[in-house]
Amino acid sequence: MIRTQNLCKIFGRGTNKIEAVKDVTLSIKKGETVAIVGKSGAGKSTLLHIMSGLDRPSSGKVFLNNVDVYKINEQKRARLRNRKIGFVYQFYNLLPDLTALENVMLPAMIGKISSRKQIKRKAEYLLYDVGLENRSKHVPSTLSGGEAQRVAIARSLINDPEIILCDEPTGNLDTVTSQQIQELLFKINKQKGMTLVIVTHNLNGDNHFDRVIEIRDGRII
Repeated sequence: MIRTQNLCKIFGRGTNKIEAVKDVTLSIKKGETVAIVGKSGAGKSTLLHIMSGLDRPSSGKVFLNNVDVYKINEQKRARLRNRKIGFVYQFYNLLPDLTALENVMLPAMIGKISSRKQIKRKAEYLLYDVGLENRSKHVPSTLSGGEAQRVAIARSLINDPEIILCDEPTGNLDTVTSQQIQELLFKINKQKGMTLVIVTHNLNGDNHFDRVIEIRDGRII
């Protein structure tokens, strides 16, 4: 489902040059659960952003279902991200002036895949599915961290993506809430068969990942 080939990402030039990702080649299968682990600054988030089509590599290739992600134009790449990839961020990235329901609806409204009525109905179902049906009219500032992340997860599912990419999804949460969020993500993987890739610097000892990939200084070790 996802394949990278000799990925490199360089920031800066000369003495200020930083090689964030170094010659990374990997494959992730449909329905697989994968953790990408490493210390802060190891390059794991940069790698995830490149894999998602958000950040162009300095060299190398990314294939999503055999589509060369960086060979297509930005408009097609944006459409690919919108319809095939759900993204969950550490700090939620919810729009502060929108309600939980409106935040969940947003990617589908942008994609214009269904009518507003259908999108709203689906968003309400997703909020119910993550246990937030009674918080749909709340804005992000009135939600707890765990609730905000559940809204972000529901938002990532609105377009029925094939892949969920998570960048430190529990990094801003307490231990109990972190465990609940991780269990929710695994439940979604099992129920919907979506590929799940989670970047984290703190892998729970009792994990259910099919595979763990460790990154150090931009390389897979």
